[in-house]
Amino acid sequence: MRNVIGAVLVAAVVASVGGCAAAGGGTGGTIEGPTWQLTSQAVAGAATGVPGGVHVDATFKGGAVAGSGGCNAYTGPATVAGSTLKVGPLASTEMACEGPASAVEQAYLANLANAATFTATADTLTIFDASGATILEFKAGPANPLAGEWRITGYNNGAQAVVSPIAGTALTVTFTADTASGNSGCNTFTGGYTLDGVKVAVGPLAGTMKACEQPVMDQETQFLAALQTPSTVESSGGKVTLRDASGAIQVVLVAKP
Repeated sequence: MRNVIGAVLVAAVVASVGGCAAAGGGTGGTIEGPTWQLTSQAVAGAATGVPGGVHVDATFKGGAVAGSGGCNAYTGPATVAGSTLKVGPLASTEMACEGPASAVEQAYLANLANAATFTATADTLTIFDASGATILEFKAGPANPLAGEWRITGYNNGAQAVVSPIAGTALTVTFTADTASGNSGCNTFTGGYTLDGVKVAVGPLAGTMKACEQPVMDQETQFLAALQTPSTVESSGGKVTLRDASGAIQVVLVAKP
């Protein structure tokens, strides 16, 4: 009987230790590849979701991490060895943040600097601190970073300048699996596009033929020319930047709420 009781106690201890190990940190995986979008983080010891309208992300590549903290862009070294992860020191831009983005960013950068281990699957990334507590949870960004509805905050006017839309006009574009459509400030447009990795080619585009005031018509011509310039796609923080082969910005898109 004593042997049976001893065996039961040993089994219980082993199960307990095994459970602690499973809950004590990450198991590794492939962290490079997707742009990870933050869904939840630890704030004052509690899992807290990301407020609507705030976009936080991370891309791990070549021993570094970069992304948007919700307001500012950040970058820094990221050392991965098995399931361990060491991040920092981090550098970021110093743009003033409004609304909840400031608090989200402050907590996020602190959590990222406390990373110790991680578990990555095809769809999710979870980062743990040295105690094994979950501090950051991400989901994989879309395979097509263009998919969705966007408003245009800047476009290349063809004179080596990126300008904002004319006050009172709205420039928009919606990308589906293979079509691009939207409003160019006066007329609506539609057409096809192709995406090969980070390279995108939009057009040819067809539009309606309504006449507007000349400045608005000039804007439309410049915007559509910029949108149809073969470009590479940069995606971070709910924003997409299209750059031509020389690196010049052609169009800046921000996700519609």
